[in-house]
Amino acid sequence: MKAIQLFSPAKINLFLGVIGLRDDGFHELRSLACPLDFGDHISLEIHLESGADLLKCDFPELPLDQSNLILQAVSLLRSKLSFPGRVIVDLKKVIPMGAGLGGGSSNASAVLWGLNSLLGNPLEREALSALAAVLGSDCPLFLEGSAVIMRGRGDKVLPVNESARSLLKDREILLLLPDLHVSTSWAYDRFQCFNDCFVKQSVAEMLFSRFQEGNISLESFLFNSFEEIVFDKFTGLQAAKLLLHDFDCGPVLLSGSGSSMFILLPKYGINGAIEGKLFQVLEDVFGPDLKIVKVRLAPFFAEPFKLQTCSHDYY
Repeated sequence: MKAIQLFSPAKINLFLGVIGLRDDGFHELRSLACPLDFGDHISLEIHLESGADLLKCDFPELPLDQSNLILQAVSLLRSKLSFPGRVIVDLKKVIPMGAGLGGGSSNASAVLWGLNSLLGNPLEREALSALAAVLGSDCPLFLEGSAVIMRGRGDKVLPVNESARSLLKDREILLLLPDLHVSTSWAYDRFQCFNDCFVKQSVAEMLFSRFQEGNISLESFLFNSFEEIVFDKFTGLQAAKLLLHDFDCGPVLLSGSGSSMFILLPKYGINGAIEGKLFQVLEDVFGPDLKIVKVRLAPFFAEPFKLQTCSHDYY
């Protein structure tokens, strides 16, 4: 038996601009995505015995059949490398589903990377990224081990430069995890009714250049094209953002297509009294099922899926 333990990080979109609809039916994007030191844990094993590949998970709502990207990743790599044995994946789920944090994409990319590692790394990263793009637009970014700029439908990724990494390093966020599920496909479909939410490509590229040159702060850079669309239906998310503006806690942004949101905390932090009031306001809006966790941005780590993680307590 061969085995490996993997950390599968969540990501947030610090900038997410939707440019328009492409000829292939996907949307053209410009995004800066950054992994977090918060995510799922995966035990990956290859057994020499025969039998079907198996996915196990402690989260009861997660499908464990071929509709799951993890097993699709295993099948995709088999079609490329045709390796023997039975793959068993045990997933300890932390990243919520339908939260805009890329959990499923991260899991699939982690399994691709982990299996390739167990097999002696027959595929270079570029080949793995090409396979990841087949699984989903968000999958390739997780193979970079870095904050990335995403172009195309999200499958063209480029690590940010050192200047941008320094602006992201050690920044803390409060991750807000309401008990809501926002369908990504629904959110993209709604752009046909919200044409004013599209962003000009030239504007997005100008902002990326200014950010990487250090000519714009992270706070001023934050943007998400989905906010107006998602807030139109999920009014509690909009209410939370408006209420949080009254606190000296930092800017608030939707991540991906939601439902998660994050607060970019000031470098000097926030005092305990404000923090306590903030939590009470959020609980009044979302109810007791809201989860809040303080995490750090992870703009660079030496090897994907082996990020040293710290434990996180939910508030």
